[in-house]
Amino acid sequence: MNKIYRKIFFWLVFVLFLVSTPLVIMHSKGYRFDQKRGIFVYSGSITLKTIPGDVKVFINNQEQASKSLDIINNSITLNGIKPGTYQIRVEAEGYQGWEKQIEVHSGLSTEFWSVVLVPRDPKMSAVESQNVFRFFPSPFGKKIAFVRKSEKEISLLATDFKKNEVREIFFANNISFSENKLENLEWNYKEDLVLSPVTRNLKSDYLVASATEAIDPVFVSDITKLSSIQKARWSPQEKDVIYFLARDEREGKGGLFWVNLNDNSVQLVVPEVKSYDISQNSIYFIQSNNILFKSDLDGGGVSQVNSSQFSESDAGKNARLIVYDDSRQFLISENGELFLHNDGIENIFRKISDGVQGAQFSDDGKKLLFWTANEISVAYLRKWEVQPFREENEIQNMIRVSSLIDNVFWFRDYEHIFFSQNKKIKLIELDSRDRRIGLDVYENNLESFPATYDIGNGYYYFLKDTKEGQKIFYFILPEKTGIFG
Repeated sequence: MNKIYRKIFFWLVFVLFLVSTPLVIMHSKGYRFDQKRGIFVYSGSITLKTIPGDVKVFINNQEQASKSLDIINNSITLNGIKPGTYQIRVEAEGYQGWEKQIEVHSGLSTEFWSVVLVPRDPKMSAVESQNVFRFFPSPFGKKIAFVRKSEKEISLLATDFKKNEVREIFFANNISFSENKLENLEWNYKEDLVLSPVTRNLKSDYLVASATEAIDPVFVSDITKLSSIQKARWSPQEKDVIYFLARDEREGKGGLFWVNLNDNSVQLVVPEVKSYDISQNSIYFIQSNNILFKSDLDGGGVSQVNSSQFSESDAGKNARLIVYDDSRQFLISENGELFLHNDGIENIFRKISDGVQGAQFSDDGKKLLFWTANEISVAYLRKWEVQPFREENEIQNMIRVSSLIDNVFWFRDYEHIFFSQNKKIKLIELDSRDRRIGLDVYENNLESFPATYDIGNGYYYFLKDTKEGQKIFYFILPEKTGIFG
């Protein structure tokens, strides 16, 4: 009998082996049994990259065990998911959740590379300041300059951000700082000098002041003896050189000039320039024909960049030219027409919007963010072959509202956008699958307020009303975690 039992046991094990081995192999290859259809189907997966990284993932309200999460390259992958529709939710303690209905397809990964969770109660910090009218962080976040205004006087101050110490660098009662949001105070790259647009003697001018008291405050018109000074910019290579548009009434010439603060020397760089932009090594400019040219920083080596005009009509003296490279530029006319040149798979020159208040390239030049008083849109300048897929020159409207939109900035991943509306600071994602998730980050106590986002450090600065008047506050998003932030 023992031999018979052993034979029966052997053949049972053998049959189980024959049956289970293909099932194990099929499971390891990603096949799953669909009970509703009664067949094996090839599974898919879900990949998520989240901020913050420590999150809980739920599928159809069931939390996924940590052992089922493959963490590779700081992303989370859930494998072996049968094709179908799922409700996925991402949560983290202290953060607002992220939730979407998604499709999982056989043999494919459904990917979300930019899942951002917003803190429920962002930590606010104040910068030493009082009665602030406008403010301007320095390029590397070491200092903040701000304008303080009372009934009879105006002063310009600079706060050392690390020490939170304030120094007054200019005071006067006979000038006004520009209220135009398109005219910003600019720091030089050494973060020791500021260039501020002002109105003086009923004429536009620029004030140069030192955050370290290295030089006495001085006006560009007093140094250069030129008139109609506009669009002043610091040189990207020399900390004491300023470029600006002006007219020399003595010579009857106008154009792009520069002044060297070391010896007060003035030079006409390019004549009859209507608008310009400066890169690290070049000047891009348009003249009356609205065709883009390029020169060295000293005005030499002029070459034509584009063969077509941005516009056949006059863009106006306040037109704004922004250049990413020789293949991608845009021009906003004085009346808000946005003209785009994008030389990719095809070379296009066209007007893409009206009533535009501002626009920004993404850091990689693949996207262009632009907005009107009530709408925010994004133009994709290169084919986007990562989920969600986008076509070159595709334009998507992110949001359209009836109330006014302000403070529009790229978030640091260039897949989200900051904006403010009805006192609230908001963040909206570009990914339209299922729906675009828009979250309230913070509700301010001012209906309209200046703000700016330091994309490199993740600092969002804004004005808030206090008992001491309007002060500068900031929060950090994404929040710093770990020793490397």
